Amino acid sequence: MAQLEYRLFDEENGFPALYHYNSISKDEIVMRFLCDYFVKDGKVYEKTSNALEPPLHVIYVKPSLEEALTTMKRPRTVGMGFIVMEVREYREGAEEYPLIQSLELSTLTDSALLGQCHYIMLQGVEWEQTSLEIDEDRQTYVLYVKRAN
Repeated sequence: MAQLEYRLFDEENGFPALYHYNSISKDEIVMRFLCDYFVKDGKVYEKTSNALEPPLHVIYVKPSLEEALTTMKRPRTVGMGFIVMEVREYREGAEEYPLIQSLELSTLTDSALLGQCHYIMLQGVEWEQTSLEIDEDRQTYVLYVKRAN
């Protein structure tokens, strides 16, 4: 197990720690390093960078000025033995992003592979990734996509 810390990207105040995880798998750290956004405690953060300060893994974030917290709901699935990744259609200026498909993945490796895809074929339609998010409040990953041209 490893350590992970989210820090506010605020040089003037010494990059203060926001959240610390003392025991987290490296697979989950890899997945979180891939995410563009982080949602926790009702706030949306945008990743600016990530770093390694052995033994600590660090993700620097800033409050997102473009993205607002949405009220997307999903059934509670915690402890059911799989990782949930929602695939949602990104629409500029939308208040809510339509759910295309909810995937139940068996490993973080499967999640990371999807998170690194530029394109994904779902329901006979090719989609292009716009961003990836971890929403801790809803305990799910969210892959945002738009129709590929």
